[in-house]
Amino acid sequence: MITRLDRYVFRSAGFAFAGTLVVLTGMIWVTQALRQLDIMTTQGQTILAFVYITSLAMPALVLALAPAALFMAVAHTLFRMNGDSEIVVASASGISTRRFLRPLIVLALLVAGACAALSLELVPAALRQFRTEITRVRGDLVGFIAQPGRFTTIADGMVFNVRERNASGVLGGIFINDARNREEVSTYLADRGQIVDTKEGTFLILEDGAIHRRTPGKPDSNVVEFQRYAFDLSPFNSSQDGPTLRAPERTFAELLNPDTEDPAYKKDPGRYAEEIHRRLSLPLYVLAFFGIAVAALAEPRTTRESRGLALAATIPYVVGLQVASFGLINQVRRVPELIPVVYLIPLVVILGSVAILAGYKVKTPPSVSRFFDKLAQRVVRETVN
Repeated sequence: MITRLDRYVFRSAGFAFAGTLVVLTGMIWVTQALRQLDIMTTQGQTILAFVYITSLAMPALVLALAPAALFMAVAHTLFRMNGDSEIVVASASGISTRRFLRPLIVLALLVAGACAALSLELVPAALRQFRTEITRVRGDLVGFIAQPGRFTTIADGMVFNVRERNASGVLGGIFINDARNREEVSTYLADRGQIVDTKEGTFLILEDGAIHRRTPGKPDSNVVEFQRYAFDLSPFNSSQDGPTLRAPERTFAELLNPDTEDPAYKKDPGRYAEEIHRRLSLPLYVLAFFGIAVAALAEPRTTRESRGLALAATIPYVVGLQVASFGLINQVRRVPELIPVVYLIPLVVILGSVAILAGYKVKTPPSVSRFFDKLAQRVVRETVN
């Protein structure tokens, strides 16, 4: 039976989790989006295309930040309720700690389930679409080359410039400098031209122009005039073969049954195993972060110092778990023997949290206790002042 207490606790933690996740995701998304500004500045794309493409990375950010956001939200909720003596009052009213934590456990299970759904299919699908869009944009020769007044480099030694582009796609005042061959530099000048796609490839059809060919170090150059000339753009059209998908962009079924002839799999088969266990173990790490928070702050506390000490004591566990969730899994590709450890660490943390909530007390070394006690007292003094 759902009570008002359940709704109140769930709502408090849920809003805190959503707010924390939105803020963290937004901050990191902005920094990541700035790296894709060339989509607008050099590729000639619209602001809507920029927002759409960069937003495809949002699910991956949500997935990466959800465990930490859940920990901060639960810790904040329990810390505040302890500070307002709500947990103390609930305990005095006969409500056990396990009963009080029921809505928080439901929240943690929902977040873990959502992370599982994201990691198994939704995030890889978004990453695949992101890679496809980036490849399409970078392979859009019309949008890339046909930027009036801009000198555009599409390859090492290959520079394009057009004076204008009309509504029908015809380019005017075309300049191409081809210095890929160091022994001969070719400069193409044409009054107009147009990009066309054929079965043989992509070509820029130049009309009424000339080709200036010269050898570096020599003053003379050869000039060849033409009425119509087809300049082959196929070597620069990277979108013809489609993007090469990496392991994080593969479906879970593809990871379990990879194509052994796939060049990406041949290059690093361990990366596929790493990605499989990263996705499968993520819900356990979500529950482990939740377990650390409730083990430290769920018990009724009456003094500010004890709450600060309990919160500070979670720091090494959170840092250690975060390092394990990223660093340890990255070693799976080279050391498959570590696969059981990937699952064992969050399970140990979860079981330890359950044991603490059941009444088992962990004895902290005196030196560690003194360190965190001083740290907590300092935090309290700064907070009060």
